[in-house]
Amino acid sequence: MDLDYSKKEPIVFPYKHQDIYVKGKLEKVLRPMALVGVKKQNFKMNALIDTGSDRTISFLNPFGYQFGVGDTIEGEPDELRGLTGTEKAFPTHMDIWIGEHRLNVPIFWVTRPFKINEDYEMILGRKIIFDNFDVLFRQKEKKVYFYKI
Repeated sequence: MDLDYSKKEPIVFPYKHQDIYVKGKLEKVLRPMALVGVKKQNFKMNALIDTGSDRTISFLNPFGYQFGVGDTIEGEPDELRGLTGTEKAFPTHMDIWIGEHRLNVPIFWVTRPFKINEDYEMILGRKIIFDNFDVLFRQKEKKVYFYKI
């Protein structure tokens, strides 16, 4: 296993401040976020980089509807389980861009509406993303480095 990144050019994302309700109180928190292109390279969304999530997740209302996802949904939603409980979501494959690199990933579109001070626009999970990039978190620098594998 070679962890020498000296000859690779990373895609670098700074941590970002987010206003999120924590225990009923609005707080400003610093989170590792990536600005990713969704469906089209020029449509950008802020995505929390979540090493604890297998799946990439966003919200059907409003984001999925903006991409026309609501027109292609069939059947019953899947059930997603996490630390905060259970959500219903429809999986749909979609292209996302990290820098200039395009990946086709399953995005799970949560059926409940997005809450601006409680939710992230998107959660970037490990599946496919971490198969294509080595992701290095530099807490002291407040940056995340994506190295294409």
